[in-house]
Amino acid sequence: MPGLGVVNNPYSRKNRKNPFGIETLGFIVGTSGESVATQSTDDIDRLLRSFKDQQIEVLAINGGDGSNTLVLSKLVKIYGDQPLPKIALLRGGTMNIAANSCGIRGTPAGIMMNLTRKIRDGIPFQTTWRDLLCVEEHYGFIFGCGFVHTFLEEFYGRRKKSPVQAARMVGRLVGSAMIRGPTYKRLTAPVDCSITVDGQKWPHERYYAVAASTVEQIGLGFRAFRLCELKPHAFHMLGLVRPVSSLIPSIPKLYFGRKVAEKKLHEQVGSLAVLEAEKPIAYTIDGEIYTGAERLEITCGPRVEIVID
Repeated sequence: MPGLGVVNNPYSRKNRKNPFGIETLGFIVGTSGESVATQSTDDIDRLLRSFKDQQIEVLAINGGDGSNTLVLSKLVKIYGDQPLPKIALLRGGTMNIAANSCGIRGTPAGIMMNLTRKIRDGIPFQTTWRDLLCVEEHYGFIFGCGFVHTFLEEFYGRRKKSPVQAARMVGRLVGSAMIRGPTYKRLTAPVDCSITVDGQKWPHERYYAVAASTVEQIGLGFRAFRLCELKPHAFHMLGLVRPVSSLIPSIPKLYFGRKVAEKKLHEQVGSLAVLEAEKPIAYTIDGEIYTGAERLEITCGPRVEIVID
C-alpha cells in the first residue's frame, strides 16, 4: 500500500521549463508511492480514485495554485465523507501563493525527497490546517472578483508569466493610476453587487475588488488576509469600496498584514458569504478563472491538513 500519491501537471510553468522534472520526482518516489503525469481532468479523476482505493497517506500536487484547486475540487468530490489524505503542495507553478502562505519552501524535488524520507523512515510530518473555500463546487484557498479577477486575466494574457513579471505589472498599473490611464481604467471597473456575510449585509452596493481567503497572502508576499486563521471553518473577506488607486498609500500596510482603513476596505471574518448582482459575476479561485451566476455563495469546505516539513 503506497504512502504517497503524486499528481503531476506537465503544463505548469516549472514543469514546462524542466521537462525531466516529473521523471525525477518519479525516481525519488520509488517504492514509497506512485507518481503520475496527468494529461486531462479525466486523468486526474481516475488517478484520485485509484489513490483512494489504495488509501494513500499523503497526496502531493506538483503544479501551481491553479493545479491545486483543480485537484482539490475533484478530491473532495471523490472522497465524499471519508477523511482526506494529507496534502503536500510541491510549488511547481508560477506564483505558488498557497504554498508560500503556509511556509512551504524549496523545489519540487527537494520537497519530494523530504516527503519520501519521512514516509520511508516513519518520521512524523510537520503540518498545518487550512479550510478550503467552496464556490459553485470549486474548492481552493483564495476567491476574488473585480480587480482581483481582471488583474489575473491581464497577467495570463502576457507572453511571460512569473512573479517578477507580476511585480512589474503592478508597477506599471500604479503609474497608469497616477494619470488615470487606459490600462488602469480597463482593469479597475467596479462590480455592482450586494454582499452578505453570515447574515450581516454590507453597507455598500459597489466594490472595486472582493476577495476571501483561508491563507494569509494574496500574492507577491502581500499579507492581505491577516485574519484568515482567526477561527476555524471561516475565511477573511475583503471588499474594496474606494477606487483601486486609493490603496496605493496603503501598500505597506497590505504587505505587512496591517489593517487598512474601513472607509477603503470593508472586512469581516465569516463562514458564508453571498454575492448578488444583476449580471454574471466573473471570479477566480486560486488563479483559475470562471464566469459564475448572478448569485454566488462562498462557503467553507473541508479542513485539510497540509504538510509543511
